[in-house]
Amino acid sequence: MHPELATAEAPPLAASTFGRLSAHRAARRPEVLRSFRERAVRVIGHELGGLPATTWLAVDVALVAVAVYVAYGVFPPAVLSDVAHIALWQAGAIFAFVVSVASLVFGLYERETLMSRSRIVTRMVLTTAAAVVCAYAIIHVLMYSTVGRRLVVLAMGLYLSAGTGIRLFAWWALHRMRRGLLVVGSRALFQSIERTCARGDLPEYVLAGFAAAGRPVADRPADPSFRGNIADLVDQVPQRGITDIVVGAGAAHDPNVMDWVVPCLQHGCRVTNEAIFYEKATGQILVDEITPHWFLFADLKVHCDRQATLKRAFDLLASVTLFCATAPLWALIALAVKLCDGGPVFYSQDRVGQNGRIFRLYKFRTMRTDAENGRSVWSSPNDPRVTPVGRVLRKTRFDELPQLYNVLIGQMSLIGPRPERPDIVQELCRRVPYYAERHLVKPGITGWAQISFHYGSSIEDAKRKLQFDLYYLKHMSFELDMIILFRTLGTFLRGAC
Repeated sequence: MHPELATAEAPPLAASTFGRLSAHRAARRPEVLRSFRERAVRVIGHELGGLPATTWLAVDVALVAVAVYVAYGVFPPAVLSDVAHIALWQAGAIFAFVVSVASLVFGLYERETLMSRSRIVTRMVLTTAAAVVCAYAIIHVLMYSTVGRRLVVLAMGLYLSAGTGIRLFAWWALHRMRRGLLVVGSRALFQSIERTCARGDLPEYVLAGFAAAGRPVADRPADPSFRGNIADLVDQVPQRGITDIVVGAGAAHDPNVMDWVVPCLQHGCRVTNEAIFYEKATGQILVDEITPHWFLFADLKVHCDRQATLKRAFDLLASVTLFCATAPLWALIALAVKLCDGGPVFYSQDRVGQNGRIFRLYKFRTMRTDAENGRSVWSSPNDPRVTPVGRVLRKTRFDELPQLYNVLIGQMSLIGPRPERPDIVQELCRRVPYYAERHLVKPGITGWAQISFHYGSSIEDAKRKLQFDLYYLKHMSFELDMIILFRTLGTFLRGAC
């Protein structure tokens, strides 16, 4: 070919190729941007939804500090006044403290709060209102000082707006891009997670079905949720919107498990076993799926001397304080119970304590005197055996006050699994796996299961509560005890049972 011809023909070819590449990139750009936005929203929602309570607490303290600083700049305290105004640092410290306590009491840091817009708004308003009342009480009654009303309105208004806005954004991010969940190797596990999703306990996930762990499938199950072999689905994971994969216990022990786990991880999927998934997603341990090996690797702190000493010291201090604070109520409650039906004021019953020891538990009587007639009967939320006065006592939890005596003498703790009657425990130990292990710690007046689940009235309810008790056994700490205590106080103030 002549050199001039070759030179003349080259530019159109290069221009044509460049044009096609540019058009291809232009066509892909919206898809790439959309994918980036979706991934960013998913990451933001996942991170905000997984933030611990301490981080949210730090965020609220920072918001309050900034709000008080701005309010002092807009409405500076009057120099000439009959009553001294508190300084900026004092106001910031007081309002940060009362907001922190009120937010813990009203459950502002509970995971369920971020899952509902109504809960976010309601609990933010309750927290702010309670914080203002408590702050005024501290400033006027204890410090004999004052603070400007306009200053407080502006500061708390800024905190309420910013705190609610951040949480509503977290709610939007969590619900904007729900995570696709694929179960591998266990149809029973898939059905269990399906029931959990139906109860609303996993609102950030959408089930993508279940898959077999082995390569060959002789008989494909007649189930629309079945997706085939996981080894054959690896390349389809991004297209199906799957972001999380939960592996059943049997599939996890497959020697070829890494052949498909690593490719799934390379596609950006989170791969966990069933125990870890349930623990992180729901705050409970899946009883049906754990094995005795779980207790070997859970690193339970039930016999830690430092933990036990700190817990006992707190129990003594708190029980004495609560007894002194509620002492005036005891006479009124006793009078109300006596006038209701003329029966005894107190009710005692054998319960199973730490390491299976039997002790006598005391309560204010809330049921009729012929409620059981010598046999144990499950209680229910609307139990007809409960007296009118007893219904109020149960709703406010005042019927539990005599158990402070059990805490003082060391039979119970403020925080722990709820003690049950010996005959019921025997039945549950036969029918519910690992039920006896909940007695590794002292029973409590309140606990993780009590604030996370309603009154148990069946074997299935007892199993659900055990899952929360096992979670507490694994994660028990002073911080978790404080969270449970504040949430219990919030339950009392909200009038829930």
